[in-house]
Amino acid sequence: MDETTLEAHLATIEEQGYCIIEDVISPALLTEIKDVVNRLEDELEIAPRGNYAEGFATKRMYNLLDKDRAFWQMPVHEDVLPFAERLLDAECLLSGTTCMNIGPGEVMQGLHSDDGLVTVPRPRMPFMVTTIWAFTDFTDENGATRVVPGSHKFDHEPDYSKQYDHIAAEMPAGSVMIINGGTWHSGGANNSEDDWRLGLSVQYCQGWMRQQQNQYYAIKPEDMREMPPRLAQLCGYTLYRGIMGHIDGASPGGFMGADAVDETAYSRIRATAD
Repeated sequence: MDETTLEAHLATIEEQGYCIIEDVISPALLTEIKDVVNRLEDELEIAPRGNYAEGFATKRMYNLLDKDRAFWQMPVHEDVLPFAERLLDAECLLSGTTCMNIGPGEVMQGLHSDDGLVTVPRPRMPFMVTTIWAFTDFTDENGATRVVPGSHKFDHEPDYSKQYDHIAAEMPAGSVMIINGGTWHSGGANNSEDDWRLGLSVQYCQGWMRQQQNQYYAIKPEDMREMPPRLAQLCGYTLYRGIMGHIDGASPGGFMGADAVDETAYSRIRATAD
């Protein structure tokens, strides 16, 4: 994505709280991920969790990087990662990866913001960026993400006892929706007869925040040592600003024997001082 296009999308996010970019997911990746999801749902016997947050007819999987290396392609995608780097920080973290396969009969999820636990008064700078990847068409009928445009500018979180105007973020398969973490949104109701809505969420957060999904325990050490350096950085195996997150002076990756993400605490500061 060129700088002009990126800036135009960022302007839309600034105004509306989200944007939709079509034709981001290549046909090859679209097929690969759908095949992997189908296999994992069968192998792991994934079933709906049965609550209003996670759904009554929705199959969810978390911590996807540990489940298949095909998912490694998504957080570092060249047309998606720049949004997190610009809206958050070049040293942002991967907060979570989630598969949400919304089945027929699902009810609408409650409107929420993904950074709703942050105690800084709203409106505020983005603390999280959520990207929702459409691996099937997202339609009003089959559960397209619902969104309240401009809600990232509101000075409060949604009240679950109230009703709010919202729209369906319809998009064709292959699209990615980029959402400011303060924007109100939810999974939609699936009123179709047999149309499953497959979406994957890749979430980023500020580099100094606690991640929603624990990457350190979820990812096997041998997998981490073979990760591309940028992905390992996003997972938190380097040091934020050269200081935060060290283990006895070493980066988590260095501590675990990954030379590509080995870093010594305060080395950047010492280099600047020299």
